[in-house]
Amino acid sequence: MKPTAFKVNPRKLGYFEMFRCARNPVEGLLGCALKIFLGPSDDGYGMLSFGDELDRRTVDDLPRRVQQATENYRAKVEKLGFVPGFVYSLESYGLQEAHGIVYRHKSGTAAVSIAFARNIHGPVETVTTVVGFNTPLDDDTYVMTSNNKRMLKKPPGWDCEYMPGAAPKDVFERHQERVERSGGTPRKVRSDDDLENLVLNCENEETAFNFQRGVYVKMTRADVKKGTRLKADYDRYGGRPPGEEDEDDYRD
Repeated sequence: MKPTAFKVNPRKLGYFEMFRCARNPVEGLLGCALKIFLGPSDDGYGMLSFGDELDRRTVDDLPRRVQQATENYRAKVEKLGFVPGFVYSLESYGLQEAHGIVYRHKSGTAAVSIAFARNIHGPVETVTTVVGFNTPLDDDTYVMTSNNKRMLKKPPGWDCEYMPGAAPKDVFERHQERVERSGGTPRKVRSDDDLENLVLNCENEETAFNFQRGVYVKMTRADVKKGTRLKADYDRYGGRPPGEEDEDDYRD
């Protein structure tokens, strides 16, 4: 899949999706009521889809804020028998960032991603750290269990369950139960190459699915230019206005 800069088209979201993606119930209800009048924004916020390979990095390459936010989850998934793999980052536009820290289980029957996302939009800052387990099956379907909340609709063949706020141990135990109940045969994830293929397959499949249904649309050149400028400010100041950056907490 060729990397493509994209943004969300709210008009194509389902009503339940619109409500679930809102920051609060009032915003969700308002968005549902006005959905037919909404279209893609021109605020410069968006993402770049993945291509055919990942830029594998290490936890030490991440900003300190991300290392600290994920430290507890990283320790907990390793106690569950997961072997550290690598870190990858989503290329974003606007005042935001997103990273995935991925592991494979020593049995080869599951992978896990610790996902960190931060978004600053006007006066509102949103920071999310969640964990999600994934077992690919031999029929090219997936069993996925996460402590995130349900948001966008997923592609066909993705059997997803959500346990918002649950501990990694509880989520993994539930995941194992669901894999066993599926009756499918897990495709083993035995190496970092297997892990990379799993990440790319899922990321690209989900992106293509949302393009097909019109939820994702291409960013214009003006969008990309504006978003790149905002992202440069974000990377320089850690999302803070000039003059408020703290060099101890935010790296250039």
